[in-house]
Amino acid sequence: MTPQPLATSTAKRNVRLFMAFRILFNIRFYYPVFMVMFLRYGITLEQFGLLNAVWAVVIVLLEVPSGALADILGRKALLVAAAIMMTIEMLLLAVVPIGSAWVFPALLLNRVLSGAAEAFASGADEALAFDSLKAVGKDGDWPRVLERLMQVGGLATIVAMVTGSLVYSPDLIQEASDWAGYNASITLDDTFRLPVWLTFFSGCGAILVTLAMRELPREESAKHVTLLDPFKQTFKTGRWILTNPMVLIVIAAGVLFDQPIRQLLVVSSQLYARIDIPVLYFGVISAGTAVIGLLAASPMRRLATSQSPKANFRLIFTTVIIGLSGTALLIPWWGVGFFMLLSLSMRLLMFLQSHYLNQLVDSKHRATVLSFRGLAVNVSYGIMSIAFALTVTAVEQADPTTTQEAAFDWVVRLLPWYFLFTTLLFTGWAIRKASNDSRLSTPDGFANSTDSSTDIRKPFPPSA
Repeated sequence: MTPQPLATSTAKRNVRLFMAFRILFNIRFYYPVFMVMFLRYGITLEQFGLLNAVWAVVIVLLEVPSGALADILGRKALLVAAAIMMTIEMLLLAVVPIGSAWVFPALLLNRVLSGAAEAFASGADEALAFDSLKAVGKDGDWPRVLERLMQVGGLATIVAMVTGSLVYSPDLIQEASDWAGYNASITLDDTFRLPVWLTFFSGCGAILVTLAMRELPREESAKHVTLLDPFKQTFKTGRWILTNPMVLIVIAAGVLFDQPIRQLLVVSSQLYARIDIPVLYFGVISAGTAVIGLLAASPMRRLATSQSPKANFRLIFTTVIIGLSGTALLIPWWGVGFFMLLSLSMRLLMFLQSHYLNQLVDSKHRATVLSFRGLAVNVSYGIMSIAFALTVTAVEQADPTTTQEAAFDWVVRLLPWYFLFTTLLFTGWAIRKASNDSRLSTPDGFANSTDSSTDIRKPFPPSA
């Protein structure tokens, strides 16, 4: 049975709710103090690396099957589940007592739920919004949706980062308590979970938003599925990606740039401490980065639609190598500028990947392909997280006089060289894959592509 066409009002509603979900799901008030907060529970740096590796492994296991399930059954159910898991993971952090035998198991379960939530949301939210626009002939508006999301999301991030770092520190709460006439003595043990509680309430908001979304009409035959269908969809889509150079290059380029940037973002609080920035200013820095991202939203849209993929690749490479090299110098206070440049590069990378992949992929497989993108990124991050922690430990143990901080600094200084080496490998591989493809030098990427070799609407190759 042919589904009824989607109403324009419903499409607009879904896009607005998509932006609200992205903001509520991603503004984590504890991000400015992520690493120092986790260490506050009493775990070691090695355990912190292990927890993040587990987070990545969970995403690896669930990312693509969940995307395939979203393509087959619908996107709304997965988004509701992602929001629910987000609230539960925050509740664990909020209630587990410090110093108890439950700390590491609770943090481990937190990382499992966090990874599952990321996997369920990845691809499904974007696919629902993009296909809602496409159903009413407005898919060309997608870059403007991304621009608007960056602007509104930037404002929300500013509020979240400043608020998170302020309530984490007991100084502000102590002043408020004194002003209110209370004689209580406020310590860090009393306040370090406040950013977690704020994120918990954000998760509750995300649940309400996802419940208000409207699923897209689907063909009647698509509603009858078996447990094997998501895995069949995953296998077929994976085979297609491997045989389509443009999609493969876009995903691989994301891995190349994301890996070193994400690693530094995760240990940002430790980096700030190494360049003598007080905890109180962590959120201010994150807010400043969000302001820059907000101002850069319109230029990013113009870069996506007016510059070629090759030109944008060169631009991101330049900003990332400068950011990594500058960060590695660990310049007191001023070194934060290089870190902000890396954060801006990450925003541009995510913008361009979304723009290019949605141009290359059709509706029935969009969430699955976007999930493959998330899978590739998180596998590489998991490997990097383990390698980073092991290298820090190895450097520290190689010389008894080397402190953990000195070992950490040494590994951070190694990242620019690692990035240069992997970029050379990627460039050589990409040239062999698509040296004669003129679209890499065409403005707006693949908007007007007529090359059927990259059209996922072609019949999939039969299963072996």
